This record gives sequence, structure tokens and C-alpha cells, in this order.
Amino acid sequence: MSGRRSTVQEAVRVIITRNPYLYRGLRMQVINYSAAARYIHTDVESLAGDQVDPNTIVTAIMRFSKEATRTRQTEPKGALHGSRLNLVTDVKDLTLNVERREQTEIMGKLLEHQRQGLYLRVHQFPGSLKIITTSDAMTQLMGDLWQYQPTVYEGFAELNIKIVQGEERYDQIALITDLLFRNGVHMVDAFYSPDEVSLIIHEEDASKAFEVIRSQIR
Repeated sequence: MSGRRSTVQEAVRVIITRNPYLYRGLRMQVINYSAAARYIHTDVESLAGDQVDPNTIVTAIMRFSKEATRTRQTEPKGALHGSRLNLVTDVKDLTLNVERREQTEIMGKLLEHQRQGLYLRVHQFPGSLKIITTSDAMTQLMGDLWQYQPTVYEGFAELNIKIVQGEERYDQIALITDLLFRNGVHMVDAFYSPDEVSLIIHEEDASKAFEVIRSQIR
């Protein structure tokens, strides 16, 4: 369960990896960084939860582009060796448009469900909560959430990667992004923490994504 806001670098990474056309353009180095920063400015501020200087976004995009290009050129093998991979199917996304005051109360209820063994992950944003869960767990969660009128999205899988400490985290994430992109798997959403990468993908891509990433863990 996470209430941490994204950094600008993380926000830029999530937004770009959600957009296959933008990612392709940056990877091929054919997109102007300043134009890209203006295009994603509002989304970055939404994820970061604060106003962000456009120049800071440009810097983050430049760093992301260099990582993606380096991954393409070097094709590192086994960069995820030792990491642990877990795939969960039948995943649903519950999005609640609630302010901070209501979020505190909801987070307490969700924590209790998590202690009881329900599968759920919570990502907290300035004006919303995003809950990643399964059909079975959602049946129980809705008893506490129905009054907030959650928007439910379905047809997803979650690919969770526990990253080995001591490796260059951003190089690993760039590798994951590039591997999935080149194999035709586009991420619906992505969440990062210091030792974990959680990818939300379409369920029909789950098996392919699992095998692609597993090839780098062996």
C-alpha cells in the first residue's frame, strides 16, 4: 500500500511508457524534448501532486531518452538476474475520485482488508485513489467503497517485479520498458518503488509479457 507521490522523473517515465507513440519517438530520438514537455506537463503535475517547472520536465525526458537509447544500443542480457517475478490475472482497477480527507478514512479500511489477506494495492494521488485488485477481492471491497462511486476498469493483469538491490534501478526499468515495447506489449499503467516495479497490462498480453521478462531473470 503506497501513499507516496511520484517524483517528476517517475511521473515522466510512467506517462511516456503509457504512450507507445511518444515512447517510440523518444527512443528513435525524433521528438523535440521541449515540445514533449509541454505535451505532458499537465499529466506530470497531476502525478507529482504539485506545480512543476517545464525545464525540470525537459531534463527528466532527456534522462529517460538516454536510458532508452542506451538500452537499445547495448541490449544488456540478464540485467534482471535474481529478481522475482509474479503475475496476477483477472485484475481490476477501481478509481475513486476523493480528496485527501476522505482518502485517510478509506486507506484505514483498505489496510484492514489487506491484513485479512485480500489482494489489493493502493496508489494515492492528490485527487484520487487507484486500487488494483482481483474480482474475488473486489466483491468484499465494494461493501466499503460503493458510496464513493468507484469507476471500475477490467480486463487487466498485473506483472510485479521485485528488483535485486544494488543494481542500477533506472537501467533495469528502461530494459523492462524496451523489452515489452519491442514484443508488442504496451503498458496500461506502471508504478515504481525503490525495490519493486508493478506493471498493469492487458490480460491478453499477460503470458507474452511474463515470458519476455522471465528471459532476463534466468
